[in-house]
Amino acid sequence: MKSTTILATTVILQVAAAQSAYGVTNNSLTFETTIHIDASKRYQTMIGGGCSGAFGAACTTSTLSAADQRAVVETLFSENVGGLSVLRNLIGSSKGATILPQVPVNPASPANYTSITSINNDSCQLTLAQTALKYNPDLKLYADAWSAPGGFKTTGQEAGGGFICGVRRSNCTQDWREAYADYLIEYVRQYQQKGINTYLLGAFNE
Repeated sequence: MKSTTILATTVILQVAAAQSAYGVTNNSLTFETTIHIDASKRYQTMIGGGCSGAFGAACTTSTLSAADQRAVVETLFSENVGGLSVLRNLIGSSKGATILPQVPVNPASPANYTSITSINNDSCQLTLAQTALKYNPDLKLYADAWSAPGGFKTTGQEAGGGFICGVRRSNCTQDWREAYADYLIEYVRQYQQKGINTYLLGAFNE
């Protein structure tokens, strides 16, 4: 494929210079440029577009009739309509919305996981994924952790940053990295038990 040349429209660059504490003076500079695009070169490959039912969004359709719920999901994911191919799930870590409601006393202790079907937000995500797969069997599920459980982190809190205990600069007395990996794998395993494979797994948010 031949290189395509596109002549850009005039670009106006506004440069603001502070004049006083109460106002600014704007000076306009005009530039013209030519952009060359080689359509034969590939720089990044996308697996598709998608949406998310995280933070309870998937539960909002529960106010609709069963027929309307199906219509919404079909509109989003059917290849003949919306054609979305990625569904991002939140791996919940907050109280009442996680598969690990109680962090073990130490990394060597067994984790007492609960079922995703007993968590309202994730139960909604599971239902959304199951229905979406009916309209798009090639749907890719992206399971992403908003945070590690607070007990795994330097701060002891889910929100507000912090590090996983065991990484550099964590200065913790215990190493929770393997326990966190097991926690993420357990989420994937529970979805697999429901017949849904996870295509992408994210351990960190943004």
